[in-house]
Amino acid sequence: MPPKSKGKNKSSDKTKKDDTNSRGRISEGPLTEVDREYYRAQIADLERRLQKYQHKCDELEVKQRDFHIQYNDLEKEKEDIVHYLKRSCAQKEKELLELSEELAELQNTKDAERGSFERQLAQLRQEFQQSKDQLSSENTVLAGKLAALEEFQLQKEELMGNLSAMKVQLEEQKEEHRNVIYNLEKKAVLDNDRLKKEMHEHVTSVAAEFRRVSDRKMPLTTMRAIKENVSLTAQLRNLSEKSQKLMEENQALREKEKTLRRELEVLEPLLKKMTFKSVCNQKVIQQLIEKCKQQQTELKEHEKSEKQRLQLQEDHSALQQDLSNLREELATVHEESQRKRAEADRLRKGLEEEKVLRGQWETVLEETARALKQEVPEEGDSAEEALGHHTQMMHRLLAVLESTGLAGEESTLAVLLRETVTLHQHKTWMS
Repeated sequence: MPPKSKGKNKSSDKTKKDDTNSRGRISEGPLTEVDREYYRAQIADLERRLQKYQHKCDELEVKQRDFHIQYNDLEKEKEDIVHYLKRSCAQKEKELLELSEELAELQNTKDAERGSFERQLAQLRQEFQQSKDQLSSENTVLAGKLAALEEFQLQKEELMGNLSAMKVQLEEQKEEHRNVIYNLEKKAVLDNDRLKKEMHEHVTSVAAEFRRVSDRKMPLTTMRAIKENVSLTAQLRNLSEKSQKLMEENQALREKEKTLRRELEVLEPLLKKMTFKSVCNQKVIQQLIEKCKQQQTELKEHEKSEKQRLQLQEDHSALQQDLSNLREELATVHEESQRKRAEADRLRKGLEEEKVLRGQWETVLEETARALKQEVPEEGDSAEEALGHHTQMMHRLLAVLESTGLAGEESTLAVLLRETVTLHQHKTWMS
């Protein structure tokens, strides 16, 4: 770790300085109070380093505890997420299965309905085509009949107009004929009365004249009376012929009226029959229109069901996509959990290493304190004895470091102890 290496560098620099001072002190002579202060300072430095490592270990324990809490929270959250995702996946799979079954049922129903609708549609198209052809032929016939009927209607209207005109004319002629007959009868009566009167007067006058001149002019009077009688007879004959002619015209008009009535009686049933047939055809056409509308409605419902099927397919695809996304999220969460677990293992391993290192330093300090207490020379000892005690103490410290595994090449304290031991051996050899 970078802080640890930094601490090692600082301690190595300080140890080198202390080593230089110790060399100077050792070279000067026996162990003095300064040497003791030096060892005490060295012990204090080791204690400070121990406190620093203790503080670092406490911080790591706090971090480890926080990380453990965070890890537990993440584990719980991961379990909740996994449980939720599994439940969501199960629910989505269940919904997907239900939708698949529903889609299959709808597909089967749709196929069956499509087949049925197609058969019905083909049958209806065939029936509609047959009905259309039949109605087209009937419509053509009816169009011809309708044209003939319209022509007949025009003729009928014309005949009815003529009949009405003839009825009016007949009524007028009847009225005129009645008036003429009445006038003729009146005139005939008046003429008869007048003639009777005239005849009576004439007869009277003739009788008188006859009586007066009977004796004198008998043949002439007879001839004149005969002529007048012939003239009156001719007038009566003309009046009779004219009256007979009017009666014949009246009879002809009555016969014509009877003929027109018979034609009207014949044409009215035919017109009713044609009207009834036209109404029936209109009803058939209306029924076909209703049937066509019903088929169009069924086709719209079929299209609607087809749209619903397509919508269900889209929903099915969307659910499959959601399921894939949930699976990807589950895999991501699983990878994140693995990464967090690996980081937790790494931090736990570092914490254990720090604890081991802390224990080793505590052991070193305890052994050093014991060694210093045991190997501190008495005040009356000579310089050689003090140097021997110092060398033994250094050997014991080096042995303690080697026993704890802290005497490697990278340990500054071990290097310092080796140099001190070498220096003491050199001094012993020189002495």
